[in-house]
Amino acid sequence: MTPAAPVHDPWKDVSAARLAAEHLPALAPVRNHEDVRVHAAEGVAWVRWPAGRVEVVRCLLPVPGVEFFTRRDGLWFRFGSRLPTAEVPPSGDGRPVAAVLVPARFEPTLPRSESMPPVRLGLVRGGEPKPATALGCAVADLARWADTATTAELAAVRAARSGERAVLLGSHLPAVVSATRFWGTDLLVPVGFRPDPDLPPAALRAAVGATAEELVLLDHDGAELIPTAAFEPLTRAGLRLAVRDLRAGAEHP
Repeated sequence: MTPAAPVHDPWKDVSAARLAAEHLPALAPVRNHEDVRVHAAEGVAWVRWPAGRVEVVRCLLPVPGVEFFTRRDGLWFRFGSRLPTAEVPPSGDGRPVAAVLVPARFEPTLPRSESMPPVRLGLVRGGEPKPATALGCAVADLARWADTATTAELAAVRAARSGERAVLLGSHLPAVVSATRFWGTDLLVPVGFRPDPDLPPAALRAAVGATAEELVLLDHDGAELIPTAAFEPLTRAGLRLAVRDLRAGAEHP
C-alpha cells in the first residue's frame, strides 16, 4: 500500500500582508520576533516575515480587510492567485513590531514661564443655605450679652479676641447685636455669601497660605488667619477684663 502524500499547507508560503495601520495591535502576540517587520505610511501598513511563521498569519487572519501575499521566483502573488501582482511590499528593513506598538520615548519640557494674572479672592451673594458655625462681633457687645447669659450658653462657645473684635465658634451661637454669622469649618464665610472664585476650601486655604493650625476667616475686607490655639472657653471674667483693657487703652492712647 502506497503511503498518502503529505498535505501541503499553503499558509506556510505566506510572508507578507497589507492591512489598515489601525489594526497593527493585532500583532502584539508576535512583537518579540525581530524578523517580523512593519512598513506603515498614510494609514496603510505592510508586514513582512520569513515564510513559515504561521503564528503571524494566525494573528492577522481576524483583521478586517487584510490581504496576504506570497513570493515565488522573485515575484509577488496575492494569496490564492496564480498571477503576479504589481502591488508589492516596500523595500527596506522596516521597523520591528515592538517599535511600532510601543510609544517612542519623549523628552519632558517645562511649562511656559508666562505668569498668570493674580485672581482676587472675594465674596459674592449666593450659595446653598448653610448653618452658622461662627460669629464675629465687637467685644463690648459680646460682654453685654454675657452679663445676662446662662452658664450653659457661655460653655457652648469658644472665643478668640483681636483688639476690639471677638470671634466665636460653636453650634449654639448667641444673639449679639451687630454680629456677623459665618458658615464653614476651617474656612469661615459670611452666611448668605460664597467665596469668589468658588473653589474647594482646601484650595482657598492653600491660596492664602494657611497652615493646619489656622482658621481662615473670609469677609469683605479680605482673608484673616486665626490660630486655632487662640480659641478658649468664654467666661464673664475674661470679657470684663478685655473690656477694661480696651477702656484703659482708649483713655491712654
